[in-house]
Amino acid sequence: MPPRSPLVIGHRGWLQKYPENTLVSLRAALDLGVDALEFDLHLSRDGHIVVIHDATLERTTDGRGRVSDFALADLKRLDAGGRFHPRFAGERIPTLEEVLALAPSGIELYAEVKDCRPEMLEKLLPFVLPRAESVIVHSFGAEFIEAFRRAAPGMRAGLLGNVTKLDMLAAARRLGCWGIHPCMEGLSRETVAGWQAEGFRVMVWTVRHEADARRAIELAPDAIGADCPDVLLRLLGRG
Repeated sequence: MPPRSPLVIGHRGWLQKYPENTLVSLRAALDLGVDALEFDLHLSRDGHIVVIHDATLERTTDGRGRVSDFALADLKRLDAGGRFHPRFAGERIPTLEEVLALAPSGIELYAEVKDCRPEMLEKLLPFVLPRAESVIVHSFGAEFIEAFRRAAPGMRAGLLGNVTKLDMLAAARRLGCWGIHPCMEGLSRETVAGWQAEGFRVMVWTVRHEADARRAIELAPDAIGADCPDVLLRLLGRG
């Protein structure tokens, strides 16, 4: 039997061509034909989950300061597209609720928890528990993953990390993870195969150009996160 083609994950949507973590970026990745979306979660000052990568606003919006210092209404007034290109001016920081509403059934959603405060878990569970068949919660924060697994033992959790800095197999076993999600630095096909033989789903990241895409495919993971999902789909014969 030929090896199964890895799932293609739009990393923050279609990051290379659209402003990351915006609805226009996520929708474009879906229209392209990705199998899954990956996006990042922070909490607003008033306890709403918003989709943005950085803890601060400067890089991707016209705001300044920490995301957690602003109420949702204030965050929604910021421009999250114009810094990427003027034609995307007016794109807003989406909420988790908006992203869940955007995604059709059958699309896996990799929700990366960046803000690992305990209140994030409380706010997150009502959104993800009803979507257990499609949502994978992953994080670099081992303590958050541990708390999430206790609170939602039936849901899939993934550990993000770097094999040059962390024994990801030992950590994933200890935390009871479903997935091991390493960056490609220092990763070998043998390591990936060993994790898979232990029953873990392996997602590697991040593909930024064709050379990355070819290397990621050679690693034979279950899924690949890509800034350029169009390139990855083409190399897999799907684009």
